[in-house]
Amino acid sequence: MADKIRVTVVYEYTPDMEDYPGCGDVHAAARLDADENDIRHYPEAYDDDIVSVVYEGILG
Repeated sequence: MADKIRVTVVYEYTPDMEDYPGCGDVHAAARLDADENDIRHYPEAYDDDIVSVVYEGILG
């Protein structure tokens, strides 16, 4: 297995609950985002919400 670099990006944002119909709280809104609004499909939409980036060397 090859050596790798792992990048962990943490995003935090305040959801506009009007955009989450049927979600009674932030936990339900997070589940909806995970199921339907995968950040990997819209990364540029969250650029301002990055709170930390960690780079790690991973030995294979």
